Amino acid sequence: MAITITTPQAKQGFIINATSADASGTETLLAGVIGKKIKVRHVTMNNLTAGALSFTLSGASALIGPVSIGANSSLQWDFNPMMELTTAQALEITADAGNICTFVQGLIN
Repeated sequence: MAITITTPQAKQGFIINATSADASGTETLLAGVIGKKIKVRHVTMNNLTAGALSFTLSGASALIGPVSIGANSSLQWDFNPMMELTTAQALEITADAGNICTFVQGLIN
């Protein structure tokens, strides 16, 4: 899968917008940082394809999913308290073949 990641400016924490016209496989959305944890506040997953897709958002193990999303649909999650990955763990996404957009917002500390 070839994924394009942009990081709009955030006053605090991170914002990730990841898109792929041909998702298939696992991609890193945010690299782990030694001695720190990624904490996720919000996730939006978009399926921009004509058919259903399956997504999994993961760290050391699945955090969300696999979740099936219908054609041209979106799913959103807000976490309060924030969903916390283990120390130094990367945030990854695995998807079936298709056109996707994923938005993630959170903190690293």
